Amino acid sequence: MAGLQSILPKLTAAGATVVGISTDEAPESRMLRKTLGLGFPLLFDEGAEIAAAYGVRMRGDTLAIPAVFVVTSDRRIVWRHVGENVPDRPTPQIVLDAVDGQPS
Repeated sequence: MAGLQSILPKLTAAGATVVGISTDEAPESRMLRKTLGLGFPLLFDEGAEIAAAYGVRMRGDTLAIPAVFVVTSDRRIVWRHVGENVPDRPTPQIVLDAVDGQPS
């Protein structure tokens, strides 16, 4: 999420809205948002229902696999990165390229 924060002005300029979704309890999500200095909302996904809808809920758990999605205003997923482990996240430039519609 800190990576997305680092390119937030560029994402906003590209017309993107950034929202983080966490399966952590709301107080922990608020603390994480404050600690990372996030300038975008960090929503609480109680029971990992949103994670399940996007296919990134860990089997048998209420945790989500780290993932980044680019979703159009008409709710189409046009790009995704689903990590294989916690540190497996796309670079900020890869996300920006995806938002800009460039191949990564």
